[in-house]
Amino acid sequence: MARLFLHGVGELLKIVCLIENTSVNEKLFSEDGVSLFVEHDGNNYLIDTGLTGKAVDNAKRMRLPIDDVDAVILTHNHHAHTGGIDSIMRLNPQARIFLRAGAQQEVYRRNGLFKAAAGEGKGFFKKYRDNLVLYNSFSEVAEGFYLASCENHDEKYVNPDNGYFTVDGKKNVPFDHSDESFAVIFPKKRKAEGLVLVGGCFHCGAVNMIQTVQERWHGIPILAIIGGFHFSGSNPKALGCSVEYVTSTARGIKLSGVDKVYACHCTGFRGFDIMDEVLGDRLLYLGGGEALDF
Repeated sequence: MARLFLHGVGELLKIVCLIENTSVNEKLFSEDGVSLFVEHDGNNYLIDTGLTGKAVDNAKRMRLPIDDVDAVILTHNHHAHTGGIDSIMRLNPQARIFLRAGAQQEVYRRNGLFKAAAGEGKGFFKKYRDNLVLYNSFSEVAEGFYLASCENHDEKYVNPDNGYFTVDGKKNVPFDHSDESFAVIFPKKRKAEGLVLVGGCFHCGAVNMIQTVQERWHGIPILAIIGGFHFSGSNPKALGCSVEYVTSTARGIKLSGVDKVYACHCTGFRGFDIMDEVLGDRLLYLGGGEALDF
């Protein structure tokens, strides 16, 4: 299903990885961020915008219609997913920007003894107030294209990274990732034929998101889950969580019956290898410049 990008094939759903931590083509940029170009039922969308404007550069090099985007979906308010928003909006000033209302909280990331803003601040919400579609738990982008929040909260599947926090007075409060969402896309007009789940970093846990989908869209097969699994540490060859957590996540995905798993971005090489031991040929890596057809 994964292949190098070739434009012009008329599937109902095509997902192209504009940028992530690796690239399958030396002429394309890579960075510690992710952006996916989505063609669905005749319309163009973007899921996340990468860390910088390089996603736009890659789209142009792949001859994708990056200046004809109907909506931008931000899976959560972290720079690796929102950093390219200005580059996108300069080309698409009328595009809607979908983001959960919880993303308006000021969230920080620990950086040694200091703190740094994890994502976009108040200036972003003011600048794009006419474009923003802020929602709480569920939103429809278009027929067959939905956004949902995680409704299952099994702690063993929630990512253990506790480096994100908000500030209440002088007290640091762990952030509950109430900004995070994922896309549920139906490739066929007949929804019973299956859906595709697309996330950013799965902070709330990929298995929790899968279970949320299975409860909300009961009985509909999940053809694929796509995104970063947030297993990587500062070095993509090392883990930022335990081997047991990665293994538990992979086993949960396997038991869920998901047909294909496309990992990218913050999954990391070590995390991918551990998942591979459990998922085998059900797991593939989605590099920058590759496309998926459904």
